[in-house]
Amino acid sequence: MIWIFSVEYIIVLFEEEIKTAQLINRQGLMSTLDKVRWGIPFQNVLTIWDQVTILYKAIVENHYFSDGNKRIGSLLAYIFLLKNGYDFSPLQGEIYSITIEVAQGLRSFENLKDWFQKNSKKVKPLG
Repeated sequence: MIWIFSVEYIIVLFEEEIKTAQLINRQGLMSTLDKVRWGIPFQNVLTIWDQVTILYKAIVENHYFSDGNKRIGSLLAYIFLLKNGYDFSPLQGEIYSITIEVAQGLRSFENLKDWFQKNSKKVKPLG
């Protein structure tokens, strides 16, 4: 079974990591979490790579928080993979450069999905 974030979990994590900002689009965040859990209508069955890409891309691009969207999007992607049994370890500096490109709309969904898969290895899920 895939572990999925709750909105409350994300808010607590956000408040701990990024103290000066707040959630400004709760409905958007809830919609993204629904897509991570259930998929996008009329699309294929989700893989974990689809799920992490939906989560990461939506948070970085859609600005659900008043500040820190790129940081929290990256952190949530890492935690999501780790909780679901994958160690995500891209090259040093790559998370930053990819995240900036995602924020600018320069990375496709399929490209990001391949990046997550290529830079992850199976490990024991974090309890």
